[in-house]
Amino acid sequence: MMHVLATVVGVSLVGAVLADLVNTLVTTTTSNGRFWLTRILYTRTWTIVRAVGHRIRDDDRREKFLSTYAPVSVIALLVAWVAQQIVGFGLIWWGMGGLEGGKGLADSMYYSGVVFFTLGFGEIVPGDAVPRIGALVEAFAGVLTTALVIGYLPALYSAYSEREQKLLTLDDGTEGRITPTNLILSRAPTGDPRTLDRFFEEWEAWVAQVMETHTTFPMLSLFRSQHLGQHWITALGLVTDAALHMEMIDGCDGRAPYWMLRRSVRLMQQLTSGADLSSHRAALDADFDERVFRDLYDSMDDHGFPMKPYAEALAQGRDLRRRYDARLEYLIDLLEAPRGFWGHSIGHSIGPAVGRAPAD
Repeated sequence: MMHVLATVVGVSLVGAVLADLVNTLVTTTTSNGRFWLTRILYTRTWTIVRAVGHRIRDDDRREKFLSTYAPVSVIALLVAWVAQQIVGFGLIWWGMGGLEGGKGLADSMYYSGVVFFTLGFGEIVPGDAVPRIGALVEAFAGVLTTALVIGYLPALYSAYSEREQKLLTLDDGTEGRITPTNLILSRAPTGDPRTLDRFFEEWEAWVAQVMETHTTFPMLSLFRSQHLGQHWITALGLVTDAALHMEMIDGCDGRAPYWMLRRSVRLMQQLTSGADLSSHRAALDADFDERVFRDLYDSMDDHGFPMKPYAEALAQGRDLRRRYDARLEYLIDLLEAPRGFWGHSIGHSIGPAVGRAPAD
């Protein structure tokens, strides 16, 4: 009876890990089983690492600590996949028997490891037809796992590199935290909203790229920027808020900022599917201050942008931001991202002055 149970458990372990491996490295879906290693590893370990990182007060130390998690987790996931397959096949060999030179469970586990890594020492060999076929299956599983991981890592880091390259261009010419308003004013020094179309078109393409790669490589969201004060989720929030500000400008409806905003909202909806946003929603509703909105409206008006009537801009702005603000705050907290986005510190400002557009 024990041998039959061991065989059933072994088959279940091998089947589950192969399904998890193929789902993670081959398919482009985000579905995963409740007891698959990928889900267990990332949900459990990131919760612990995030809690520890939250207690580190020094920004530089915290970022260095958190940045080690994603690459280490990829290695840990590979080790877990391999270990589960070896244990699963080991239980199958012990349950089925038919190994010459193997006397117990420990020998079956050792034999499983030898076959998986195709070492072929030969002191334990399959004596019957079924174990011989099974040995070929396990050896193939080992080769398949290695091949998939080798092909997966370059694609993962290529997607990371493409995502981060765009962040290096996000700058408003100042030394502090970049605000959506300053970003708009610095990119349109003459107050002409048409000069910003290309900027938002490029960021719309970036959002689409993030949506595709973070669906294919879910763990990519945990890879952090190499630069202090920068994170892909806060960059997304910054540019999305800037696109929202552009909706206050008369004549910008349906132009590049609008499409950028649509892509961003869709991405945040996808990343927070099934999440409980109630606490973030309540906090944002309680903290709303119309004076802040009025200040940014006046800043853009003073800069020379043709603004919509204030009441219309306020109603539209509140409605649009409510579609994503709680989702954005949830993601910032979940990823333990820095608050705000800072450009590269270069010692002094060399960018265009941010202020009122020159008179004609």
